[in-house]
Amino acid sequence: MRETSQKRGNKMEIRLAFPNEVNAVMKVIEDAKKTLAKAGSDQWQNDYPNADIIIDDIISGQAYVALEEGELLAYAAVTKSPEKAYEAIYDGNWEGKEAEYLVFHRIAVASDVQGQGVAQTFLEGLIEGFDYLDFRSDTHDQNKVMQHIFEKLGFKQVGKVPVDGERLAYQKVKSNV
Repeated sequence: MRETSQKRGNKMEIRLAFPNEVNAVMKVIEDAKKTLAKAGSDQWQNDYPNADIIIDDIISGQAYVALEEGELLAYAAVTKSPEKAYEAIYDGNWEGKEAEYLVFHRIAVASDVQGQGVAQTFLEGLIEGFDYLDFRSDTHDQNKVMQHIFEKLGFKQVGKVPVDGERLAYQKVKSNV
């Protein structure tokens, strides 16, 4: 994709993940699972996401990583619409009339850089790197950190979706000007 600067002072490289990075991605995923558990969330406290899912993300060209000085700091899957579960939104509605949208899934940051703006910078870079106006995601109601990051990035909570039970649905619609 491209490099973007962030508040940590170094350049962040954002690009598609390589097949030989599955273990590094899984370390970041495991860090995120531990952080969620410490926060009292049951999100990701099972076999999800696992290495097979990450391999599928890589093969299908939707696995993105953020690196600094060669160190893998963050991961996200970026999928294109339609998202079946998102068609069943309730307690709200998706905004805008865009026919296509991008979805962020499996967002994770390495434990040694959590709280340093990495997730925000990574997602900002992804949003700017795609020629889309409509971005969507969902998160567990107990995942206050992700909710805060979405809100800082201008996402709005627009309802709930039936993903692994119930998840809060978030959306950011960029102006096309």
